[in-house]
Amino acid sequence: MSQDAFDAEAYLEAAAAAMGLDIAPEWKPAVLDNLVRSRQIAQAVLSFPLPDTIEPASVFKP
Repeated sequence: MSQDAFDAEAYLEAAAAAMGLDIAPEWKPAVLDNLVRSRQIAQAVLSFPLPDTIEPASVFKP
């Protein structure tokens, strides 16, 4: 799916149906906004180039 082809409302309807969730009409705009923002964050993370040879850290040290 291309970046411009994301249909948040269609995704919401399909995901809610798949999980058996009823989204109240008054909450739908907020849920849609959250989906759009979450996708924007995911796109930024996924677009960061990493070499194929990179390995995850064995221990997380902040």
